[in-house]
Amino acid sequence: MAESARTYTTLKKEKTPKELSEFSKQVTERYATSELEYSQEDVARDNNITRGCLRRLMDDAIIEARVSMSIALSVKNKAMQKSEMKVQQAGGRSISHHNDLMKKRAEYLVTGVSKVKTKEIAEDIANDFSKPINYFTRKHGIESERLTKLLLKKAIVEDIVSDEVMELLIKRSLGSNPNEKSKATFEKFRQERKEYKKKNSQ
Repeated sequence: MAESARTYTTLKKEKTPKELSEFSKQVTERYATSELEYSQEDVARDNNITRGCLRRLMDDAIIEARVSMSIALSVKNKAMQKSEMKVQQAGGRSISHHNDLMKKRAEYLVTGVSKVKTKEIAEDIANDFSKPINYFTRKHGIESERLTKLLLKKAIVEDIVSDEVMELLIKRSLGSNPNEKSKATFEKFRQERKEYKKKNSQ
């Protein structure tokens, strides 16, 4: 890497937030849509930035949904393929990192869904046990099943749906043979709901 390669800190000084956001989208899409041989080092070199800077830009672009889910998955798949070409351990780290990015992306996106829409989705799911979660994910144009599940958690914890709907959602999620871990998770949600109600009634 040339000495003049720009760091993330340098870029923040050079570009406005909007320009930085657009640049992160461009370099992420370039990496995702290029041939397998075109590496992160190549993208960084061609844009005169450090590899660390590129990673930060790509992570931000994925988490904050500046790029589509298909681009995000292409980045993940390419990174995994390249890691597998090196050593198995590195491949494991790559998978873990990108799974973490997808989790953070869903958490970021859930904050942008209104309470009205969240309630609509939750009630729809609660009132129809016959269809799987991915059916409702497609029906409501939600980006991923992970995001759908986070919206259901939001509906429960933030007291968006009635107690009746909450119990239906929990019953649906637990199924006919619930394990202790699942029951503990929903008990935690109930407790967080109580705390949310208490906090917002003061």
